Amino acid sequence: MRRTIENPYRVNHKLYYRLICSFSFALLISFVIASNEKEKSSALVEVLKNLSYGCIASTVVAWLIDIANMKRLNSSANQYYDAIYGELRFEIGAFIGVWAELCAVSFKDKDYYQEKYTWDDWFQIVKENYQKCDDGKQEQLFSFYCKQLRDADNAVRKSIGRIRSQQHILTINGMMNSEIQQIITDFNFEFYALWIDLNELASRDMFWTHMEAITNDLHKYIENWSDIQYYNLLLFRPFHFFEKTDELVNAVTESSLLFAQTSNKKDKLFRLLR
Repeated sequence: MRRTIENPYRVNHKLYYRLICSFSFALLISFVIASNEKEKSSALVEVLKNLSYGCIASTVVAWLIDIANMKRLNSSANQYYDAIYGELRFEIGAFIGVWAELCAVSFKDKDYYQEKYTWDDWFQIVKENYQKCDDGKQEQLFSFYCKQLRDADNAVRKSIGRIRSQQHILTINGMMNSEIQQIITDFNFEFYALWIDLNELASRDMFWTHMEAITNDLHKYIENWSDIQYYNLLLFRPFHFFEKTDELVNAVTESSLLFAQTSNKKDKLFRLLR
């Protein structure tokens, strides 16, 4: 699983490279001086040699210590990041997984419990089956869907609210950057719009029109958040969105490949613009 902010602490390798090169150059000079001196063991040459050896050894030790410290700091930072954003990732997954659950519960003429689709495919299946129902059943399903989606929407908005309430502290501690801030803003806007729709829409036809638009937007926002990008590719059964399956591994792998390809294209474009 990727994180938008992962391993934020970096070892300044260039600094250590330069220090070692400088001290190695000083050592080389001491050998050159020694080769031209009649007295091979002159005090100046020996001092220069000893200093160079000592500085190189100290630099290597400091480098290794710095690497170990950065590894420890990054491990703590990654755990901190997961603690902050893990709940939101879970609640978004639970929300989009609701469509599979609604399908399995609402339409028992087919055993949807054994079927596997992506979340937006589940949405389309629910919509198509709903439109085939008579008016009486549509009314019942409409009320049921609104209640289930409202509960899932509330859970997501509460999670977003907790993150936004700590936004200043998270920014100071390097756990929120402009990219994460935009992601949170996008999801907050979308789920707030959904909350308004679920509480104010009276027309069943308007409900599906709005749900279609919100589903399209959520697909795009999920695609933009590398942490959960694989959600759009995951094939899952109802009530098993978070189950560890081969489909989960495949979705994560495919998402990682797509992310790498996108990153390479961005890097190439950036270099061209420079």
